[in-house]
Order: sequence, then C-alpha cells, then structure tokens
Amino acid sequence: MKYNERIDFPANGESRWAGMANYLLVSPDGRHRVALRYAGEPPHGDSYHAVEIDGAMLPGFAWGCDFAFTPDSRYLAASWMAELYGRRTIIIDIEKRLFFVLPLYIRKFRFIWPVLQGVGGAQSLSFRFDGSEVWSGF
Repeated sequence: MKYNERIDFPANGESRWAGMANYLLVSPDGRHRVALRYAGEPPHGDSYHAVEIDGAMLPGFAWGCDFAFTPDSRYLAASWMAELYGRRTIIIDIEKRLFFVLPLYIRKFRFIWPVLQGVGGAQSLSFRFDGSEVWSGF
C-alpha cells in the first residue's frame, strides 16, 4: 500500500490525527506499524479506514480521528466502528492482539496509563483500566 503520510508517535501518550488518506502510524519505540487504508466516508462525516496492525487485520474500521499509543507502545487507542456508522473508542493490545471497546466514547484523548484521559472538549471524560475488562482477539 502506498502511504500519503507516516506519523511517528511520541512517547508521552499524546494523540495525533490521521484521516482522509492512507497512513502509516509508527509506535513510540518503532517496533509496531499500523496501516490505515482509506475505505470511505459517510455522508457529512470523517473518513473511515481498514486497519492492519503488524500484519494482522483488525475487525471493523477506524475513524479518521485521533490515535494514541501508550509510552511503552503496547496499547493503541482509536475511534472505531464495528459496522457502518457507529462511533466507539477502542483500545488495542498490540502485543497480545486483543481489543477492548470502551463503554463510553471519547473523541480526543491521551494515555496516562492506566487511564485514557479526554482532552480539550472531552477533558471531563476518562476511563481507568482496572483488569476487569473483557478483551477480544483479532
């Protein structure tokens, strides 16, 4: 796949925006590659993308939105949908090839592990991981 842009993520948990094209996202430690292949746009909305993580396809689609890695590069957060056109927040355990869909939607965020913290207009939203999450494989 040809990429319009490569984004190297910082090790501070801050998010970066990617959308409306094909992207290669590189984890803070450089070990993981996330390919976003532009798949389309809903009426009056952002782009959505097929997602391949280190060669494995993630089910559903990521929205052209914010993405963030944990400083250790193990987890990735994104806006996601299982099917057209709902929005959820997904956390992906890259090393174990698992994902967890949050019970709330946070559009803009940053990782301060074990918390995914909303930023900007979403600063009142957060999710703390406590080990009770039910993860699915991909």
